[in-house]
Amino acid sequence: MTTKTPAKHAVAFYTASARLAHAYRSAARRNKTLARCAELRELGGAAQSHVAGHHALQNVVLSHADDDHFVLTNPRVEPVVTGAFHVLFTGPATHPDQVAQWMRTTNIRSENRLHVINADDLEGAQVSQLLGRICSALGGDGDRGSIIDAYFTGGSLTVRGPGHRMLHVPADSVPALKGHPPQVLRNFEIDPDGSFLYWPALDVHLGWNQFLQAVDPAEFRSAQQRSSGFNKRYGAAIRKIREDAGVAQSKVVGLTDRKLRRIEHGECRATTTALAALARAHGLNANEYLEKLAKAMR
Repeated sequence: MTTKTPAKHAVAFYTASARLAHAYRSAARRNKTLARCAELRELGGAAQSHVAGHHALQNVVLSHADDDHFVLTNPRVEPVVTGAFHVLFTGPATHPDQVAQWMRTTNIRSENRLHVINADDLEGAQVSQLLGRICSALGGDGDRGSIIDAYFTGGSLTVRGPGHRMLHVPADSVPALKGHPPQVLRNFEIDPDGSFLYWPALDVHLGWNQFLQAVDPAEFRSAQQRSSGFNKRYGAAIRKIREDAGVAQSKVVGLTDRKLRRIEHGECRATTTALAALARAHGLNANEYLEKLAKAMR
C-alpha cells in the first residue's frame, strides 16, 4: 500500500466572518485546487499560526463590505493583515460608502493588495472559481502567468495576475481585440486554472504574457525567456516519468493526446488540472507526483 504524503499548502485563507468561513468551505468542496493547495485558518488565531507556520504561506484575507470590518484592526491579527492580499466581497445591497469606509478603517487601498469583487452568491461557482485561481496564481502556477480575475470597462481590460499585479490593457493595444465593439469585448470567459481569457464570439484565447507584452514589452521578453526554458525542462521531466512508468499518453484521463504532447514538448505550461490528471495516471497523489518531477529536473 502506498503511503500518502500530505500535500504542502501554498496559500492560507483567513476569513473575517463566520459566513465567509462557510463560503470558503463550500468553495473547497466545489474546487479541488483549494483542497489540494490551500487551507482555512481562523483570523482570531492569526498571530499564533503566523509564527508557528512550518513553511511560508501566501496569506489571503477574505472580507465582506457588509460585515463588521473592525476585526481587521485588532492588534492580535496585525501580523497577518498587514502583509496579506485582501479580497473584499460586495453584494447587491452594498453601498459604495461601505467600501470606502472599509478602506479608511483598514488603511488598505493599494490595488496590489486589494481585490474588490461583487458576488451575488458567496456559495456559488463564481467564488469557488475565483479562490481556485488565487491559489494557482499565488502557488506554483504563478510563475507561469496565472490570471486571477479580469473585467472590461472604458475601452480597457483590467487583468489581475501573479504577484497580485494588476495590468490595465487598452483593447486597441492587443491586435486580436482591436476594433471590436464593447459588447463583444466584455463577453469573455476566464479559464478555471487562470491560463487564459476566452472570447467565444471571436474564438480568441489570450494569456497573461500576451497582456504583459501589450503594456510592458521588456518585462514580457524576460518572462517569456524564463517560462519557455522552464516549460521545456518541465515537459521533458513529465515525459521521462511517464515513459519510465510505462504509461501511454492515451491512458492519462482528462488530457487529450495532443494536449499532453504539447506539454511534454514545452509548447504550453502544465496547469494544476493537467498535473492532477498525470498524478492519477501514475497512481500517485499530487504531492508525490510533484516530488518525482522535482527530482527528475535536478
